[in-house]
Amino acid sequence: MEKSSITKLQRRRALRDRGPDTEFSRRLGNAIRDLRRARGLTQSQLGHPLTKGYVSEVERGHSLPSLRALAFIADRLDVPLGELLQEVKGGLPSVYTAADENEHAKAASGHG
Repeated sequence: MEKSSITKLQRRRALRDRGPDTEFSRRLGNAIRDLRRARGLTQSQLGHPLTKGYVSEVERGHSLPSLRALAFIADRLDVPLGELLQEVKGGLPSVYTAADENEHAKAASGHG
């Protein structure tokens, strides 16, 4: 039996709304999961008052936590936020570098 167009649309929306699913979000989620497990915490224990479902989404890389939520999670894991981010940033491309800034300055001044 072929699925209706409504079912197909709902599936596409569910996939789209699932979250970022980027390399960064997956690496961050893996780091959080590894630290949580090393400390013997459940997702519920780590997240309270955040939901277990939210923590699961973060750990799978489907949701990227806000800075506030990430700071909360890092505090619960007893790890400085900077250290948590340092663990996941290695190997990721930089977004904006000094070389980029120089290129933008040249373009803005009309030279280049």
